[in-house]
Formats: sequence, structure tokens, C-alpha cells
Amino acid sequence: MCTDIDIVELVRQAQHGDRQAMDRLAEAARGRLSAYIYRLTLNHDLAQDLVQETLLKMVENVRNIERPDRFWPWLFRTALGQVQHHYRDEARTQQIGFSSISRQRLSDYLAHDRDDGLDRLMRKELAEAVVDAMAQLKLTYRSVLTLRCYEQLSFAEIADMMDCKELRARVLFFRARHSLRRRLTKRGFGKGLLLTALGLFGWLTAPADTAAAGTTVTAASCQVGAAATIAGLAGTPSGIATLVTTTGLTFMLSLSLEQIACAILLVAAVLVGLLIAFVFE
Repeated sequence: MCTDIDIVELVRQAQHGDRQAMDRLAEAARGRLSAYIYRLTLNHDLAQDLVQETLLKMVENVRNIERPDRFWPWLFRTALGQVQHHYRDEARTQQIGFSSISRQRLSDYLAHDRDDGLDRLMRKELAEAVVDAMAQLKLTYRSVLTLRCYEQLSFAEIADMMDCKELRARVLFFRARHSLRRRLTKRGFGKGLLLTALGLFGWLTAPADTAAAGTTVTAASCQVGAAATIAGLAGTPSGIATLVTTTGLTFMLSLSLEQIACAILLVAAVLVGLLIAFVFE
């Protein structure tokens, strides 16, 4: 597997017409592209077609990459564009459902004991729930969850891919996570199972030749920071209600100047969050 340093060098060599370097670059890119696009479409045949189209775009435009060290964000942006183009220009709806998932992969997952505290039946129900929930997300939400949780891109890299500021990328991830959690809650799964659900989706959608055990999602990868949390909450009616209620309670319980000052700062943060959400929408 090529390291980031190797990729940078391969990109530079390919830009100078080295065909062998281009072939190696395509080989390195194919695996990550396959996983990324499949998690967006949950359609093996379509994913492979779009991988080929993305690789062709890569070959045609590799000379235009100004920052070889940002190759992966550039490539994922190209891939997302191909997926969007497919659904938009072909006027197709996204036919995504649990039936698209490998039954053998699910059987393998259920066949072994796990340390997630779930029995076999609950794991199966969670698998169905998370696939259905992910299918209902906006394409951009599914994309940012995939890039952060499975491709392990930093928020800076995701922002580079989306051509936006890092805070915007964090807010988008917060909203994608919130939307997924809300859908799982409607299916009877508590907030504490979000990481387990994301890990399970990663397992079910991992390429056949990839170690699925490497799809563990950590709590750290799902953290977005205070500013993004406030902006994310401020963008939804329920979030605004939560922030306003919290602020009101803070005032009611304030018994010192220091506490009052903290409450005022919280109100100011809410207002800033509303402004940020308005600008980014």
C-alpha cells in the first residue's frame, strides 16, 4: 500500500508523463475509490462503472493538480462529482436498501461474538436500521460521514475537498451525524449505539479484499468542536430550542457575577452560531 509520501511522488511523476507512475497511481486509487463510491451508491455494478469514470478523469486531469499533497481530497471531489452527475443527468433515483448489502458479509459478522453488548438478533436489526438510515441521508451527508469515519480524512482535508472553510466541514459532519442518530432513534436504538452502528455499516460495506475489522469508528473521529456544535444546533428548530432552553436555565440558576458572565457568553455564542448557519446555508 502506497504511503502519502509515495502518492505525492507518483502524482509528480505522472504529471511529467511517466506512464508507469500513472499506472501505479491508478492502482493505489482504485481501492479507496471503490469503497468510497460503493458507500455512496450501495450498488456494486454502478460503483465499478463510476470508479472507471473517475480514474479516467484522474488520468485526463492529473496535470491540473496544483497541490500533489492534496491528491486524495481532489480525487474524492472528482468521484463525488461523478456520482452526482449520474443521479442528476440520468434522472435516476437512488435505489438503496438493505438487500444491496452482502449477505455473506452480514453472516460473517453475526457468526462471531462481539464486545458491543448486543445479541445476535439486535445486531441484525441494527444492521438493517443503519443501512436504511444511511440510505435516507442526503448524498453530501453520506459522503462526509464516509470521508471522516472510514477514509479518515481530517476536517481540513474534507474542507479542501468541498472547497469550503474547515468550520463548514465540521458543521456538515455534525448535521450528518445528527441526522443519522435521529433516524436510528426512531428505530428504537439509543444515542449510545451510534458508533457501533457506524462501525457496523463500515464492516458491511468494506471491499471484499479489505480487512473489515479495520472499520472501527472512534469517538474522537466524531467530535467536531464547540463552535461547530453550536452552529450545527442553531441550524435546526430543535437545536435552537435546546440552546435557548439551556441559556434560560443558566440565567435562572445564576447566583454569581461569574455565572451571569458565562450565560451572556453563551447567548453571544448562540447568536454567532445562528449567523454562521445563515451564511453557510
